[in-house]
Amino acid sequence: MSQIMASNHPGRTSALTQMRNALTTKGYFYASNVDCLPQHYIESVYAFARQLHELPVAEKRRCARPNGTYSGTDAGVEELAYEAGSASTVRAWDFSRVRFPTSGQFRPEVHCPSSGLGFHDFLDDLYGRQDRLAVALMTAFAEMLELPRDTAGDTFSSCFLGDGHDMGTIRLLHYPAATSSEEARKRHEANYGISPHTDFEAFTLMHQNAPGLQFLPPNGADWVDAPVREEEFVVIVGDILERFTNGVLRATPHRVLQTAHERFSIIRFNAMAPETLVEPLPHFVTDSRPAGYTPVTMRKHMETTLGRLELGLGAWEKGQPGRSLSASFVYDDPGL
Repeated sequence: MSQIMASNHPGRTSALTQMRNALTTKGYFYASNVDCLPQHYIESVYAFARQLHELPVAEKRRCARPNGTYSGTDAGVEELAYEAGSASTVRAWDFSRVRFPTSGQFRPEVHCPSSGLGFHDFLDDLYGRQDRLAVALMTAFAEMLELPRDTAGDTFSSCFLGDGHDMGTIRLLHYPAATSSEEARKRHEANYGISPHTDFEAFTLMHQNAPGLQFLPPNGADWVDAPVREEEFVVIVGDILERFTNGVLRATPHRVLQTAHERFSIIRFNAMAPETLVEPLPHFVTDSRPAGYTPVTMRKHMETTLGRLELGLGAWEKGQPGRSLSASFVYDDPGL
């Protein structure tokens, strides 16, 4: 990432080529040398996540969705079924500058953990650090796709903004180990750590401290394990970049298996500003490749996808190997 974070780095062109090749053939790449997210800081995030997930169940219930920041079966709130009919064991603490502001109807003292933990301040700092990488990646994506400079600026970096106005979210995830008496219950109630899906935003930064994450490459051959790399973040494509690029980049299907070991992960969904109109860019539309996606705003895409999940309709079509329903959803109304 040192070649991407600096616009005039001599190795930038080579890095952009590697990035494009990775995203088009595998659907993901590992980001190393991220100076704003060093290893010692990542370790502090995991320590903070463990503190949160070890809070008493009563505190989790107080902070639970739909109005709060926590979801987990221990608090009576199950993860959404991305594949209709599936059940997942994952538990999550969420943070978003747009969804969970410090003023207005959302009240941190009611919907977040006790103030002594510094929930908002800690995660707001993490969000800002991730933004530095995200803004650089937005610019890099435009460059690697050879977009016209004015289009690249208008569509990616400026629509992301990088100052808290996007619809991004941090998720601190905990996957309990499937052991002892709990294992039997999970075997018939849950079939995943988290069920297959693509992410609804532009792209995702992912970090895991133990195996379990799997990707489905663009060729759809078979699920592959994502290696654990302590100092590196995985970058994957989301629905929005697929729609902007008219399918040149495909949203990366992923899932987490149930494992006999406990695991944590740090997730950051990077979205666009709510009113951004997402549709295939002219650069990717030709006579031989007509526009294959309907226009929709960032807000409408999120609201529609989450609404369908709440209704149990899923965002992933079950099968071998299955396909994303959210990435290619046909909108009659763009939501302007």
